[in-house]
Parts: sequence; structure tokens; C-alpha cells
Amino acid sequence: MKTKTKILTGLAALTLFDIAVAPASAQAPSWAGAYVGAHAGYRWGGANYSAAAYIAPGSLAIPAISNSFNLNSGILGLQAGYNHLLSPNYLLGLEGDFTWGQGKSSLSQIYGFDGTTYRSTSEAKLDWQATIRGRLGVINGNWLFYGTTGVAFIRAGWADSSSISSPATSASSSSSKTLTGWVVGTGTEYMVSRNWIARAEYLYEKFGSFNVPYGYGPQTGTLDIGGAHKLRVGISYKFGP
Repeated sequence: MKTKTKILTGLAALTLFDIAVAPASAQAPSWAGAYVGAHAGYRWGGANYSAAAYIAPGSLAIPAISNSFNLNSGILGLQAGYNHLLSPNYLLGLEGDFTWGQGKSSLSQIYGFDGTTYRSTSEAKLDWQATIRGRLGVINGNWLFYGTTGVAFIRAGWADSSSISSPATSASSSSSKTLTGWVVGTGTEYMVSRNWIARAEYLYEKFGSFNVPYGYGPQTGTLDIGGAHKLRVGISYKFGP
């Protein structure tokens, strides 16, 4: 009888041990921790260019210019960040990303002045972009819904060439600059497995303008980059449990 009691007591102890250990071993994956990943998508962007009238060689009166450039392009990039859980349902994170893209567009203009022809071709382009952003999200099981904002950077370029038929002269110039602005956006993520997270994200970035050379002599115009919209999808690998 004593032997039977000992066996039953041992089985009960093992059962209680299994019940205590099971929740820990079956613990749900955590959103907290560092991660790295890649993304791809599309960027909608543009630039407005304006320049005042001036007098070119041969006493040609060149009129004021106002043009718009379509600089849309595909994008591809990398992201890395860290998530901290404020509570089981709320997340605070910091993320940085670098995105490659090349959107460019050119416009040409021809003017005739008493038998003299003036030709001008201008090109604007957008290259890489980068952001450093904070993220605040709401967790619902394997889903994360978040808003994000921070600082943004973009590399913009400019080239201009002009020619006059008589007297036969030509001029060319180029310029590029990294502009700083702000970014705001929203997105959602889905935890595919303990370490892999898929995402879809929209960002709007706002930038300013810079002066660019054009035409003959020390002439400058203004290239206003304005805003850029980015829609992208990505995958991230999260380190840790």
C-alpha cells in the first residue's frame, strides 16, 4: 500500500512539474529585440525648377523658365532597428533605412531670335534616400500596426547644357546636394515565425530646395524637390527568442 502511495505521489509531482514547465516552453514569440532586413517598392517624386530671365552672349534675352520634372522610380533597400515592449500590447522602436533608386527626367527648350537659335536642356534626378525614425505600434497576436516619424535624407542632382548658334557658343554645368527633411508614415507587420517578420509600409518625406547653375555665366535657378511618397514591402530577421 505504501509503495502504491509513493508511485501515485511521484506521478502527481511529475504532472505538476509538466504543467509548470509547459507554459514557458510554449511561450509565444516576442516582438522585442534587434532586427535587420531588406525592402523593395516604388517612389513617387518630382521637382519644380524656376529661373529668372537673363541676357545671354550675343545680347540674347532669355526668358524666365518654370518647369516640372517627374522623378518616379523603383526602389530597393535595407533596414535595421530595435523594438522595446512598453507592455504586452504596445511597442516602441527605433529604425534606420537606406534606399537606392534613380528617378530622372530631362526637358529641352528652343528659342529663336532674329535667325539665332538658343537651345537648352536640363535634367533633374533623385538618387538614394535614408531615414532615421521612431516607431510606436499596437500588437495584436502576430500582427503589429504602427505609426512612424523622424528625419529623412535624399540625394538630388542637376545638369544643364545650353548652346547658341551665332555666335557659336555652348555652356554646361551640374550640381548635386544631399537634402535633409522630415518623414511620417504608417505600416503593418506580420510575424511569420519566431525570427522572420514580413511588412508593408507607406512613407511620405518632405524636402526643400537648393540653387543650381544654368545657362551662360553665373546664372542660378531654384530646384525644389518638394515631397516624395514611398510604398514598399519587406522582410526582416529578428534576433533572439
